[in-house]
Amino acid sequence: MTNQRTRPVAGTERFIPQHLLEFLVSLETTRSTNDVWDLILELAQSLRLTVVDYVYATDFRNWEQAQFIRTTFDSTWLDYVKQFPHIRHTSNFRMHAVHKLTPIMVGPAYLDEMGDISPEKRRHVMLSAKMGLQAGVGFPLRMGDPGQAAVLAFGGDFTRAEFDALMAEHGWTLHAAALSAHTRYTELFKAEFIERNELTEKQKELVRLVGQGLMDKQIAHELGISFSAVRQRLAAVQQKTGAQNRADLAALAMRVGLVADPLIRDHRDDLTVFLSMGDGKTGREVRPEPPATAAE
Repeated sequence: MTNQRTRPVAGTERFIPQHLLEFLVSLETTRSTNDVWDLILELAQSLRLTVVDYVYATDFRNWEQAQFIRTTFDSTWLDYVKQFPHIRHTSNFRMHAVHKLTPIMVGPAYLDEMGDISPEKRRHVMLSAKMGLQAGVGFPLRMGDPGQAAVLAFGGDFTRAEFDALMAEHGWTLHAAALSAHTRYTELFKAEFIERNELTEKQKELVRLVGQGLMDKQIAHELGISFSAVRQRLAAVQQKTGAQNRADLAALAMRVGLVADPLIRDHRDDLTVFLSMGDGKTGREVRPEPPATAAE
């Protein structure tokens, strides 16, 4: 087995389950969100998991408006949503993943452990069973962005005993794979924003300059275009991206990597570190002494 730099996987990289090792090595080579999704499906299929459901919200407080869903459920699920609108509010994402980090068992196989649930939630569980989810597990997923939340669920047509056995053998693999896949997926999802919204190179450059804090006249000088042309280009970018103002565009520039994250402070040299020792709570900046000059 080789990694993305085509070197053999070192022996020290083999302390994790083989399924997970193979997944992580392949994850290194993914170049698009579609690649990551395909890899998740391959892992699921290797474990006989026929249902995979991935829900992501960039702001769960406005979760119906800002999210993507990738799922093996077919379009029948959309018919259920229209027939039973409560499905949107009784999902494992809405009821658990936006609030907690603990994995949650799902499906009618675990109904007796769900406690006192509403009739609407019970109906949701049974509708999922009709789509093939008799037993499964959902892994809440988070990153550092405020409001961001997601859940990646795996399951299939298993009895409780069968799924408990599968989790005992492969639960760690699924959990670690879900966490790593979500990190990689969201990284690529941000990078694909420019392509998804069909921004031209000139429009991309405009977003970068706004992210650097330049005003319209400065941007016009930088790009060698008129002030009115800058305004027209800004309007076009806002229409494509949905940005409401300059602050939105500046935030966008940082999120997609066109400008540096201001929270990640540059150090004065490569050897600068923040050293925290002992209790691991206190620390100080450690900088090497400057080299002595010949005069000294």
